[in-house]
Amino acid sequence: MLEDLKPLGLGNFTSLVTSVQVSLWGNEFLLECVYNPIKRSPYKFVFQDCREIRWEVRSPEDVQESEADLIDLQLGEGNHRKPAVIYTDIFEILILYGSFRVEKEW
Repeated sequence: MLEDLKPLGLGNFTSLVTSVQVSLWGNEFLLECVYNPIKRSPYKFVFQDCREIRWEVRSPEDVQESEADLIDLQLGEGNHRKPAVIYTDIFEILILYGSFRVEKEW
C-alpha cells in the first residue's frame, strides 16, 4: 500500500485527498492532497494527456466529507500503458494517462 509514494518522499505519513479537478475535457486530472494531517503539507498529483478516467463512489454516505483518506495509490505506467489507481475511503479512480508529475509546495 502506498509503495509508489515512497520514492516521491510521501510514504511515511498519512495523506488526505482535499480536492479533485478535471480540466481540458478530461485530458488533465489534478488530485490535491495534504501529507501528514498534523502538519498539513500540501502537494498535487497532476496527470496529463488522459485518455480514460473511471470513477466509482464506494461510500455514498460519506460524500459530504471535505477530505478522503488516501488508502492506496498505484501509479501504473505512463504513455497510456497501465492505468494509475487511486483508492480512498470514499472513492476509487482509474486514470489512463500519458504523463504524471508531483508538485510539492514544501
